[in-house]
Amino acid sequence: MDMESEFLLNWYERQLLVKGIDDRLQLKLSGETFGRLTGELEELVAELLIRSGLSGITKEFPRQEILPFYSPLIYRQEETVIFEDGPLLEIVVEKEKKRISFPHSLPSAFAPIIAGRIFSWFMDGKYEKAFNMKLPAGLDRIGRPGKVMVVGAGGLGAPLIKILLDRGLKDIAIVEPGEIKLNNLHRQILYDYGDVGYPKATILERKLYRMYPSARVKIYRERFTEALLRSEKPDLVVSCVDNYGARYEINDSSYRSGIPYVDSAVDGFSGYVMFRRRGLACYRCFMGDDRKDTTAPKGILPFTSYFGAMLQAAVTIDFLNRRGSIEKVFWFDLRNDMYEEIDIGKRENCKVCN
Repeated sequence: MDMESEFLLNWYERQLLVKGIDDRLQLKLSGETFGRLTGELEELVAELLIRSGLSGITKEFPRQEILPFYSPLIYRQEETVIFEDGPLLEIVVEKEKKRISFPHSLPSAFAPIIAGRIFSWFMDGKYEKAFNMKLPAGLDRIGRPGKVMVVGAGGLGAPLIKILLDRGLKDIAIVEPGEIKLNNLHRQILYDYGDVGYPKATILERKLYRMYPSARVKIYRERFTEALLRSEKPDLVVSCVDNYGARYEINDSSYRSGIPYVDSAVDGFSGYVMFRRRGLACYRCFMGDDRKDTTAPKGILPFTSYFGAMLQAAVTIDFLNRRGSIEKVFWFDLRNDMYEEIDIGKRENCKVCN
């Protein structure tokens, strides 16, 4: 295991937010780290950075509130760190402060990109101007009725569900058989410390029915199957699972049923999002037929999974509003500021799509 992977792995088991985080403490940490925040973009950038373990605390910060936190990226402020509006994403280091500037006119979809760059700069100690940002679709309001099935409500699924419901989705089926674990909390934004040990479905039922009373929310406490897909008959499936076996099953079932789906996977700073339907090369053409999961745990940064979820939401909304399809795979690396669209051709011997 290389140094970066070891760092990430050790750090994810001791998350900044694993114990007792609430809105009050979040605001206090944000104020200690970045000063007074203005606007949705600044607030989301700050939240993703704090969830990732980047937090500045002064000697005046109440000691009893520091104790639950455990992260190598907590630093004691010797200088002020402030956000400000600017044409480029950059950090300017002055004698007693760091000024982090970025265009405040950007939509909130860019918050994970900005947070990823800032996080990388603090890790590496190198501050370079950056602004190479291209998204495959936008986060519009949902203007047409449609039903979405989300498989998995973890690091990708939790933010995706909230984004879709916030933007007007009225009919959603969620498939999630798992329980909430302590090391989920830094990136699975719908769960709190008091939810640990409970089935995710139980917590989702309680919270989503309260937060979105006008939406039709159906939650299954079971694993995904083709029979479940055919009984629900969604317009679109969104795969937010974390293993190859489940992705193969969703891919094969969706193609056989003629239902398009969106898939994503993230790891560290990078990931991909793709839309698949009949007529396009499938997941097996992309990844092969025999991928196996490893037993080694993976470190997943909150802003990476949030960005993957935002991209999935953007592709989902584009499909619901326009019945459009984005045929290329969108791959991203938030640490190196790299974004690429990849063409996938059908394999001649693919047993699913050819």
